[in-house]
Amino acid sequence: MSLKNIIRYICHNYPHSHELSNARLTKMIYLADWEYAKRHGKQLTEIRWFFDNYGPFVNDVKNEATADHLIDVIHTTTQYGTPKVLIKYKGDGSNYNISDEEEAVIEGVIAVTQDKYWNSFIKFVYDTYPIENNPRYTHLDLVKLAVEDRN
Repeated sequence: MSLKNIIRYICHNYPHSHELSNARLTKMIYLADWEYAKRHGKQLTEIRWFFDNYGPFVNDVKNEATADHLIDVIHTTTQYGTPKVLIKYKGDGSNYNISDEEEAVIEGVIAVTQDKYWNSFIKFVYDTYPIENNPRYTHLDLVKLAVEDRN
């Protein structure tokens, strides 16, 4: 599945679009990749996840969003005055093509994260097996880690 379609789908279906920052969206895609790897033995995306100082993070999501004419990347600030990048989909929901299995995983991620404020959302992400069991500043092989997590 293309990263562009996942971004579009989440942006269109996430109930709190004003909270859909680049950081939240990126971590939601990480959660979808992790869940898909556990269920199907492969990731939804081709992202090579990196565990940096702020958890699983890559620039792939923001770069793909910036390149997509149906997505606005809005630079703003948080309530504390720090920079924040919001990702907004301008389409009507007909411009993504995902399978039922892919949709089920993404909808599951939306369902378990949509009511979490930032701190509880981050705790949820940090409580995943790949983050709990790997050192910072390493790449995360989610498929291999899903096998480890089962054992």
